[in-house]
Amino acid sequence: MHTLTVKAVYSDLKNKAQILDYYKSNKDFYNLNPLVNGAYVNKEDAKKHKVTYLNVRYKNLTKIAVIDVNKDKLL
Repeated sequence: MHTLTVKAVYSDLKNKAQILDYYKSNKDFYNLNPLVNGAYVNKEDAKKHKVTYLNVRYKNLTKIAVIDVNKDKLL
């Protein structure tokens, strides 16, 4: 199982519906892992690299929503 913690690029998503729309549009998320130093990931990349879940930070980074990459839906 491979999980990434990310946030939207150039946007502060406000709710889970916005997150799912953003993800399904294949827009880039910024990987918040300090070891990868600014890498970007989108839906296509996540599937290609076998990411299982995306932990998406939203609402000014105060909340987390989880996307199941294999099922393309929020948990």
